[in-house]
This record gives sequence, structure tokens and C-alpha cells, in this order.
Amino acid sequence: MNCVTLSRTLANAVLAFLTAAPEYAAEVRRLTLTEAVHLAIAQNRALKIARLKVMEHEQKKAGERSSYFPAITNQSNILHITDLQNVAIPAGAFGTAAGTLVPTRDVALPQGQKTLYSSGTQISQPLTQLIRIHEANRIAAADVAVSRDDLKKAETQVALQVHSLYFGILIARLQKQAAEQQSRYAGEHLLESEEDVQGGSALNVAVIQGRAGLLESQQSVLTAELQLSDLNTELNDLLGLPLDTQLELDPSVPATFDQRPREEYVQTAWSENPEIMAAEESVKKARAGVTAAKSAYIPDVTAYARQSYQDGVPFLVRNFGTFGVNLNWEVFDFGKRRAVVREREAQLAQAEENVRRLKEEVAVAIERSYNKLERTQSLVQVANQVVKLRTESERLSQNQLTQGLVLVSERRQATAATYKAQADYLQASLGYLLAWAELEQAVGHTPGL
Repeated sequence: MNCVTLSRTLANAVLAFLTAAPEYAAEVRRLTLTEAVHLAIAQNRALKIARLKVMEHEQKKAGERSSYFPAITNQSNILHITDLQNVAIPAGAFGTAAGTLVPTRDVALPQGQKTLYSSGTQISQPLTQLIRIHEANRIAAADVAVSRDDLKKAETQVALQVHSLYFGILIARLQKQAAEQQSRYAGEHLLESEEDVQGGSALNVAVIQGRAGLLESQQSVLTAELQLSDLNTELNDLLGLPLDTQLELDPSVPATFDQRPREEYVQTAWSENPEIMAAEESVKKARAGVTAAKSAYIPDVTAYARQSYQDGVPFLVRNFGTFGVNLNWEVFDFGKRRAVVREREAQLAQAEENVRRLKEEVAVAIERSYNKLERTQSLVQVANQVVKLRTESERLSQNQLTQGLVLVSERRQATAATYKAQADYLQASLGYLLAWAELEQAVGHTPGL
């Protein structure tokens, strides 16, 4: 097989490869951007875990709330004693009667039984402990709020990832089409170079260069297909779909939105950004911790009432009741409580400083996203002008081909350049929308909802 025949075979194989329709056995799922965001928020496993975390903290808060109310407990025992102390009464201990000793002989009186049974049911109400209970409920409520803010933060991150992957797939598909057009141009150019070599108007180096260009363009197509497959798999995983699901994405995405002043975004973020809100809840939690630590200096006072039953204890009736107040006070602990208070105060200072840090970071993120939004808007305008010029160039190339003034490969080259310009324009447009989504996420809103 000579060089020319080999080149023709390679060119025909590439063209057949590009025009062949891929066969997918997997399910095809059609989605718009809004549907993809809703689906990810509903099915993403990381978000399901975050929602369960919220439920966990809500139940913990319910448990802390129950500490406000009296507790009813029962304590029952069965005891066996190896030996008992008896009451010994010697003969004549009570004197004599008609010359007879009373008692007439030594008497041993047993005290109780070796096996004892006791059971008591008690209702107790904490009094001074209510201070700590109240602070524990504040801490639990802060944990619930933090978990909800973490869920909202995770939702905004997932929505932003959906935007990024969705736009990436649209861009990759158009880039693949542009690579396919470039491959068709390379195939036509190789065939023309071979004809020129056979006609004696070109050297063999032109064929070699044409074959290299064809292989390079084929490599570009394969690279685009691999990138498209990876993005499709990542989006399926994010949406909670089977990884082999083929996605047909609607290219019609929102192209306009209301852009507000920069300062308004910052003020909104300080009040709505979930990370800042979670940090503010952590401040409340730390303050409650300080109050709870200081309350350790107060004695624990508990009011209680108890109904008891016993069998086997001497000098006690079987059923009896008791009620009163219990006081438990740790008088001295060598500075342990003071150290705990200072520890909680340090945690409070950290939480307050963290709020200030996050506000500064969010302000910087908004500044960066806002500037990116303005820059990408300029890129869209430039890319749009390039598309118009490439489209006009393609039209002129078609007219020249009809008149026999240019070769088919030159017409293919113009078409490939138009596809590339359209891909660049789409990439610039979607980059502009992605910058807006990043700005919305920094503010604390969920993009796409």
C-alpha cells in the first residue's frame, strides 16, 4: 500500500468516525438548568446528610427542653445480708415476778430479715439548675440554626457546581463540533495535497504535514469526547443519577439578570450569607457557654417527693413517703470552675473575631466576583463581534467555492473557524453567567432558584 492510498484510507476513516452516530444503551435524561438545580438539591447525597444533621440537632434540642420539667424515677433493690445483729435480753432483765425471773431465760430478738426488698418512686424538680438548663437550650438552639445555615451553604455550593458542570458540558459539546469541523478540513486538505503531489505541483512534505494535521485534529476530537464524558459523569453524580445516564441539556439558559450596586450586595451578604449567619449563631452559643460556666458556682437545689416500699428493714413501716429539698454544692475545686469560665470567654472572643473575619472575606469575594462579572461582560461583546466576522467569512468562502475560486478545504477551514468562534462566544457567555452565579453564592442566595 503506497503513501497516497494510506493517506486516503486514514482520511476516510476519520470522516466516517466523525459522522457516525454514537450508540448509547443508557437512559437519556433531558434537563434545563433550573431542573438540574432542583434535582441536585433534592437528590444530592451530601445535602441529604446535611438535612439529617439538622434533624439530629432538632431532636437534641427537644431533649434539652425536657430538662425544664420534673423527672420521675424509680429505684428498686433486693439485698441479701450474710448475718444480722440480734437484740439480746438476759434472764431477769425486767426484774422478778413472784420470785420468777422476767424473762426466765436469755432471749435473742432478730432485727429484720436477711433478704431485704425496697422500691421507691421519686419525682424531682431542679430549681437552681434551671439556669444551666436554660443556657443548654440556647446552645442546642444555636446548633440547630448552625446546621440549617450549613445546609443552606451546601445547597448554594451544589447549585454553583451544577452551573459550572452544566455550562462546561455545553461548551465541551460545541468545542467538539469545532474539532470535528477542523478534522474535516484536515481530511480535505490532505486529499488535496495528495492530488497536488500526484500532479507534480507539490512535494511529499505537504502530504506528511497534512497527515500530521489530520491526526492532531483527530486527537482533539477524542480529547473533547473524553472531557465531555467526564463532565457528564460528574454532573450525574452531583444530581444523584446513575453515572451512565446520558444528559441532553437545554442550551437556553437565562442570559439577563438585575445587577445591583456593589455596596448593596455586601450589605445583603452580611445579613443573609449562611456562613456569616452560622458564625453569628456560634457567638450566641459561646455566650450561653460563658453563662453556664458561671452558674457552676451556684449550689444545685432540687425539690423532691418520694413514695417507698420496704420489706425486711426493722422499725420501718412497709409503705411510707418522704419529701424535701436536696442541696449539692461543690465548695472548693482548686480553681477548676474559674478555668472553665476563662476557657468559655476565650471561645466567645474567638467566635466574635471569626464573624469579623468572615465579613471581610465575603466582602472581598463579592468584590472579586463583581469585577469578574464586568470583565466577562466585555469578553462576551468581543466574542460576539468575532462570531459575526467569522460567519461573514464563511458566507464569502461559500460564494467563492461556488464560483470555483477556492478549494473545498478552504471552505471547510472557514466553517471550522466559525464553529470555534461560536464555541468561544458560548464560553464567554456562560463564563459571564457563572460569574453571576458565584456572586449570588457569595451573597447567600442559591443560584438558579
